[in-house]
Amino acid sequence: KGKEGVLSLPAAMHGWHANFIPQQDAEACGFCHPSSPSSATQCSRGVHNSAGITCVDCHGTLSEHALALLKAESHKEGAARLMKNLKPVTVASVDDINPRTPWLNEPKCTNCHKDYEKPAENASGYNTWTTGAHELYRLSTDKSGIRCEACHGSPHAVYPTNNIYGENTDNIQPMQYHGTPFSIGSNKTCNTCHTNTVKGDYHHANMYRQVRFLAKE
Repeated sequence: KGKEGVLSLPAAMHGWHANFIPQQDAEACGFCHPSSPSSATQCSRGVHNSAGITCVDCHGTLSEHALALLKAESHKEGAARLMKNLKPVTVASVDDINPRTPWLNEPKCTNCHKDYEKPAENASGYNTWTTGAHELYRLSTDKSGIRCEACHGSPHAVYPTNNIYGENTDNIQPMQYHGTPFSIGSNKTCNTCHTNTVKGDYHHANMYRQVRFLAKE
C-alpha cells in the first residue's frame, strides 16, 4: 500500500519526468524503458511494433500517462503540483482523462480490436482501462479458460515477433507446433491442439477465419 498520503512510485516517477522531458512520442518512453529501437532488448518487438504501433498508441503520451496516474491520487500531496503544467495530446483536456491505478488499470485489447477484428484506422488504446487484475492481458482467459498469452504470446511480443537477434527467436512456440510464426490456432490450424475436427469461434469471436495469407494460399 505504501506510505499513507505519499504518491505511488509510478505516479511520482512519471509525473516528475513528464515535467522535464519535452518529447511526447515513444522516444520519451525509451529514455527509461527498454523499448527503444536501439536498445539491447527492444522489449516492444511484437506484431504491433512491426505495424508501426508504439507505446503511446496504447499508454498515451508521457504527459497523458502521468496525468492518468496522478488523477487517481489527486488527493495526495504533490499531485496538483506535478499536474499543473501537463497538457494532454490525445484527448481535449485533463478532465477527459480517466484515472488509473498502476499495474491494475491497463489498456484493453478490445479498445482497438473491437469484436476481435482488425483495428479501425487511427484506433487508440488509450483512456479505457481494465477494471482490475482479472482483465489484464497476461491474466485474461478465453471462454474455455485458456489464457490469451498461451496462443498469442507475451504482451509486448505478440506473435509474430520481430527480434533483431533472430527472425523467429521469439516465435519458437508457434514455429514448433504448426510451422508458422503466427498465433497458435490462427488461419484455421485448430489441429495444432485438437485431434478431432473443430470448426467455429470457440475460443473467442471471429477467430475461425483466414487472417493472414501465407505463400501460395
